[in-house]
Amino acid sequence: MKNSLQEKIENLSQKPYYLLFLSVLSGLLAGLSWYQYTTFLVFFAFVPLLAIEKYITENSTKYKRPMLKLWLHSYIAIVTWNVISTWWIWNSTIGGSIAAFLANSALMTLPVLFFHWIKKHSKNKFGYLAFIACWLTFEYVHLHWSLSWTWLLIGNAFAFTPKWVQWYEYTGFFGGSLWALWINISIFQVLFHQKAYKLSLLLVLLPIVFSYYLYFTHEEKGKEVEIVVVQPNFDCFEEKFTYNAHTGGSNPTYIPYNEQVNRYFTLSEAQITDKTALVAFPETSLHEAFVEKDVMMVEAVQRMQFLQSKYPNLSFLAGADTYVLYDKADSTPTARVSDGYFYDYFNAGLFVGNNRKIEIYHKSKLVVGVETNPLREVFKLFGRAFMINLGGIAGDLGVQKERSVFFNKDKIGFAPVICYESIYGEFVTDYIKKGANLICIITNDGWWGNTAGHVQHLAHASLRAIETRRSVARAANTGISGFINQRGDFIALSNYDEMLAMRNSIKANTEMTFYAQMGDYIGRIMAFLACFMLIASLVKNKLVKK
Repeated sequence: MKNSLQEKIENLSQKPYYLLFLSVLSGLLAGLSWYQYTTFLVFFAFVPLLAIEKYITENSTKYKRPMLKLWLHSYIAIVTWNVISTWWIWNSTIGGSIAAFLANSALMTLPVLFFHWIKKHSKNKFGYLAFIACWLTFEYVHLHWSLSWTWLLIGNAFAFTPKWVQWYEYTGFFGGSLWALWINISIFQVLFHQKAYKLSLLLVLLPIVFSYYLYFTHEEKGKEVEIVVVQPNFDCFEEKFTYNAHTGGSNPTYIPYNEQVNRYFTLSEAQITDKTALVAFPETSLHEAFVEKDVMMVEAVQRMQFLQSKYPNLSFLAGADTYVLYDKADSTPTARVSDGYFYDYFNAGLFVGNNRKIEIYHKSKLVVGVETNPLREVFKLFGRAFMINLGGIAGDLGVQKERSVFFNKDKIGFAPVICYESIYGEFVTDYIKKGANLICIITNDGWWGNTAGHVQHLAHASLRAIETRRSVARAANTGISGFINQRGDFIALSNYDEMLAMRNSIKANTEMTFYAQMGDYIGRIMAFLACFMLIASLVKNKLVKK
């Protein structure tokens, strides 16, 4: 017998706008999941999407192209999700945000379509495990290909609830994606197939209970290290760069470069003590680009070394724009040419160690459409009209294949994670495998204004702290700088639009978590399962036709 809830659902399904209602509802629930007080909605966000697929499957004879119908309503849901959760991209670029919303949403419909195809041609042999496998396979691929935009991978939604996901030290964020999808499927089964609800309740509660156990029993490990982070608070559009990315013209309110550098040092010197091991300046602090082989001639570097003569324990990490000269144009895929010179331009992390060693790391996870153009060969036909210029760093930047870890003379390893790189879990574990004891994130979150963007970006850092059990020091050009402990707690934070330097002591852990050793193994397993299901469905489909 049908209960009253299922009768209401059936009545609703007879309405002409049933599928549109489900599409918008799914997108609304998913979009709101990326905000601090509504994260729990991620447990319900995919239920309407699954209901859409169920309805179209059961009524496929009503439509000439049921797959197209499924794609259209999935696309409406996922565009809604993208816009609600990442609307703030609009603040940095109108054209780029529209392109990001539309293109990323189109890509995110692929797991729904693959699930529907597998379900149909395997005669539903794999059940809703196929949906999980297809979605997590998409997330895994989205992490590694050139069009990567991983802000909305499902496990990231729990960045605002670190106490719920302490077990990320074993699973990484893929564990959160798996958890959320499994609960969605269980709730869907309760609502549409009259399954027992007790299992769904257990699926919610047990991981949270286990997480709280890990949270309250975890002990911070490692030697205490005193760090100073600097937040200079330059407006990205009107003060920091000579070029205004909003107007496309020059900045009459540009703050001269030497005054900007003076601010970094003035703020930091007020906080440095004899115990300070590191001062971190934000991303692109030294934005007057220099040739890397001439780094010793850079005035800011000389000032750092002068301070080291007063404070022998002190090292510096600073964001910088650098370039390397080559003999020929095809030295690297990203090499440029200007006035007969061939070179690569880098968004870099500059380390001036207290062992008098100077090292440079090149940011390697680049923002699509801002720092890298994966469709460069196609867009060459149209010039650079599709690229977004943020303060002059536009086009294809150079990268390096391996992560760099900077060590001071006390053998403390600092991971120089630059901005966007902090949203990649397995990528960050590469620093840990190379000996990083602390994560130092240098970023510039001012492009989005005082919106949810910089808050979401900060929250991602909590997940990296949990996954690796490494404390985090975060230096942002403006909002939000501060410190995060190994449990993902914020222990000291600045405000947005605040000029300051902060000093705190965090612990440098030397132990490796399971996730740091294994990486995204859940994603790899699910990719294998999805491929198996796809091949099995193809074979079954051919056998049925014969």
